[in-house]
Amino acid sequence: MMKNIMNLGFRKIKYWFQRRIRGWSDDECWNLDMTFLIWLNSRFKKYKEKAGKIVDLEFHKFKYKGKTYTQLELIDRVIELSDIILKDCADFDIRYEKELHELFDIFELIYWSMWW
Repeated sequence: MMKNIMNLGFRKIKYWFQRRIRGWSDDECWNLDMTFLIWLNSRFKKYKEKAGKIVDLEFHKFKYKGKTYTQLELIDRVIELSDIILKDCADFDIRYEKELHELFDIFELIYWSMWW
């Protein structure tokens, strides 16, 4: 029992140093699917907040499933889809396959316009 507590303490310190040195720690790779969704969700929310004040997020138009959408609409959809998946992250499974495919299709579509 004591050895497990010591290992936990060591890992917490190790991960803290890794985050300070390289910006992320090894523990993020343990569950990379959720780590990436959390990263994507938080970055898209921040991008919308910051870029929305600097550039016109309705300038770029994209065709998706026979309809035309603005970059802002697709950013909102990525946020919405990732929120849906992450709200139930304790029980993440194949139920979200449709949402994941849509999220990555949209991400691929708007990828080159995600800058300010």
